Amino acid sequence: MSAKTIIEQMDTAARINRLRAADYFLNHPNDIQALLKLTFNPEYAYHHKASWVVEFVALRQLDFILKHLDFFINSLALLKKDSAVRPIAKTTHLIVQKHFSKKQPDAGFQLDNKQIQLIITAAFDWLIGNYRVAPKVHAMQIIFELGQLPTTEDWIIPELKNILSENISKLTAGYRSRAERILNKLDKN
Repeated sequence: MSAKTIIEQMDTAARINRLRAADYFLNHPNDIQALLKLTFNPEYAYHHKASWVVEFVALRQLDFILKHLDFFINSLALLKKDSAVRPIAKTTHLIVQKHFSKKQPDAGFQLDNKQIQLIITAAFDWLIGNYRVAPKVHAMQIIFELGQLPTTEDWIIPELKNILSENISKLTAGYRSRAERILNKLDKN
């Protein structure tokens, strides 16, 4: 069975459908690259469904995605559809968390400066773009975490503060809650 067939058999976003598709890729890790190519092909009508599956694979076996990290990160800017950006923003946040993790057996995993810059750029696009709250929340958290690195450019944290302060009263309670938490942490620094 092909990656495309698995994705196209998903009739809805129901959790059971996403889990079933993710199980296929977890059992056929050689097909992950094909899944990612479908995900980051906005011309493919079901690329958003592929992104749902990427999220579920990443939640259960992030290393399968990390084997294709350069492709994943270099492709972030290709996605524009809200239903595709949300799971990819979450997956990207998982990657960032792994970068900072001290408990992982693969303690040698580190993002390089180019990858960090590409992720920050994508996260700013998600934060200021016309997306729902979930990708924005992941984006602000990604920027906050990567912005703490000593190698990160000086403008990133002040820009994050400006965007959060400007939008905090305009957007939903979920956005407001996370933005307040991040702003409080930044004020303590």
